[in-house]
Amino acid sequence: MITMSDLCRVSVRQVVRQRGFGVILSIALGITAFIALSVLGQEIRYKVGQDMVLMGGVNIIRVYMDDDQYPGQPRREFYPETVEAIRAIPGVGLVSQNLRQNRIFPLRGSDERTLQVSFLGIDQFFFETYSLELLAGRAFSPEDVKQRRRVCMLGRQCAENLYTDPKKAVGELLVLGQDVFEVVGVVTGVMLGSWNEGGFLPYTTMSDRGWGGGDVRRLFVRAIGWEDVAPVVRQIPKVVREHQDAPYLVCSTQDDQLERIQVTFMWVEALLWLGIVASLMLGGFGIWYGTFAAVRARTREVGLKKAMGGSDADILAQFLAEALVKSVAGGLLGIVVGTLSVEIGALALDTAISYPLLLGSSLGSIVFSAIIGVAGGLYPAIQASRMDVVSALRFE
Repeated sequence: MITMSDLCRVSVRQVVRQRGFGVILSIALGITAFIALSVLGQEIRYKVGQDMVLMGGVNIIRVYMDDDQYPGQPRREFYPETVEAIRAIPGVGLVSQNLRQNRIFPLRGSDERTLQVSFLGIDQFFFETYSLELLAGRAFSPEDVKQRRRVCMLGRQCAENLYTDPKKAVGELLVLGQDVFEVVGVVTGVMLGSWNEGGFLPYTTMSDRGWGGGDVRRLFVRAIGWEDVAPVVRQIPKVVREHQDAPYLVCSTQDDQLERIQVTFMWVEALLWLGIVASLMLGGFGIWYGTFAAVRARTREVGLKKAMGGSDADILAQFLAEALVKSVAGGLLGIVVGTLSVEIGALALDTAISYPLLLGSSLGSIVFSAIIGVAGGLYPAIQASRMDVVSALRFE
């Protein structure tokens, strides 16, 4: 009976001699991808999803009172405690209060044209909710909203129409109704849409003047990720009605775009896992083919060992051990490279690493690599162990 130490030493030597590095690399690649996807998959999915979601705005939920559609109903507004309760819903990132109706003012541009500019009443959270970029000046501060200051901001296109250069707009004074407002900033962004041609006022300032309907009757709720949209939409009516009367509350989302993103992610994730499985299967077939080739090339050696008293179990163990060495070597290499990939990926994504998950993935990778080795090498090893001694010695 061959000893375990001799079996390992002979198996490693045979693997090096056979130069089965392609098989080892194939398994290592699959294991690397498996570890990286297992540990960082959720974070990568979230980051990429956020970029796609923010470009389409599908994680923005518009919540408003639709009392105007029903004659005789009072005009209901959102209470401050209701807004705070919505912010506390799991999955909610930001909540921005605004006035549902815009107010249009005539403004004279630099080319002496009179432009009809629409202004929206918002709070300080609006810009972060819609991921807007500040081109010049500053955004609204909590003090601007709380103290009802006469300040305004302009969309980029509006600033260009009025002053040619958006930077020139900061510090300018605009006459809106009977009051003078100072332009404190200019914003732009993919999600700005038609608001790019308009302006923004603190909703408290507009409400004091009776502009925009006067009351906070609409909220922009930004879910943390696209997966949170549906649960948040289900929770909002319940939470609102726990704090106030809201018979005609509406939660509006971009369902079609959200569904497209969900389907896209499903296919991307499926293709990633398919690539991992294909790489590991390629390694398994490589082990199977390589072991068969080794058995054929060493047929006379097998016959000689049997003639000298070697048992079928010894022959089986030797070829199976060689297959295991290849697969486990690929698994160990994959763990090393996968761990490095996780470390680099965590730095790039600015996220923490779940080391228990990394350890579990690594242990699982070793077990799976061993299974691939056994599955790929078992049948050829059995064929070698069942060889007839005379036929094997006569083999050319």
